Amino acid sequence: MPLQAQEIVQSADQATQAANGSSGGGSDAAEPVIVSEIAEFSSKLQSLVADPSWSKAVDTFLPVLLDIGKVIFIVVVLLVIVSFLARYAQKGVEKALGRTSIDETLKTFMIRVTRYAVWIMAVPVALSILGVEATSLAAVLGAAGLAIGLGLQGALSNISAGIMLLLLRPVRIGDYVSLQDVSGEVKELGLFYTVVNSFDNEPVHIPNQQILSDKVRNLTGNEIRRIALPVGVAYGTDLHDAERIILDAVTAVPGRAQDRDPAVYLTGFGESSIDFIIHVYCPNREYLAIRHVAIHAVNDALKKAEIEIPFPQRTLSGSVLLARDSDAD
Repeated sequence: MPLQAQEIVQSADQATQAANGSSGGGSDAAEPVIVSEIAEFSSKLQSLVADPSWSKAVDTFLPVLLDIGKVIFIVVVLLVIVSFLARYAQKGVEKALGRTSIDETLKTFMIRVTRYAVWIMAVPVALSILGVEATSLAAVLGAAGLAIGLGLQGALSNISAGIMLLLLRPVRIGDYVSLQDVSGEVKELGLFYTVVNSFDNEPVHIPNQQILSDKVRNLTGNEIRRIALPVGVAYGTDLHDAERIILDAVTAVPGRAQDRDPAVYLTGFGESSIDFIIHVYCPNREYLAIRHVAIHAVNDALKKAEIEIPFPQRTLSGSVLLARDSDAD
């Protein structure tokens, strides 16, 4: 008999002895079905190696392949059922929360968590259908949980940060925020990351841990926002007239907050101008539009009053040096 065939037979004998030993050590009621199946497969494998034939090969491997196909079929059916249940549960929660006054950020989070929860609850049920014991599953998950936790520290920290963001609510869906070099509207607050749509209409995915640990400016945290416009007038200008003209111009800006009056303050003497700062208040969602109108209004008013808005100038004089250099030559 070839050496490889002898090794297969020896392995089969060892498996048969182990199966018989396991079955003899316990009661008949507690004897696992898989023990007898292993012993039967080992016996068929020995017979096939000793006398190879197509009929014996089919008789040996066909039941195994049928069992594998049965398991695959059950897994596919379970995946389809669980996927349908998760989608149905998600739509049900979304419909139920739509009738409440819960914050939109919390609604989105709860809808997303519902889908994950269905899948998590379906895992032990599916394993029990496949014949996996709960005690064995708990031992395996306990051993693997530590390794998975160490390998996914970053992901788990983002999940905990996402939960803290939901509880503390420093930002919400629809807020305009500024974080380091990213500014835009919060579109999604998920388990792992937050999606901010930048002012250039580019979605930016920011890890939740970064939002929780870094400084975040919520540009729409208050209903009213202040616009600060610097402007300068030329030296020699009547400052009282300039201040009055500027104040009248920004007071007439449409859409500004009517409960807060604009203000104009002198801030100092610049290199080329005497500088003012203009404060105008507006609804936070209209900041850019009202700022645009206010700048036009101030510029038109100063131009109409013939008040100059100077700009820095530099006068370079090098003619004397050039003349001396030409005489030296």
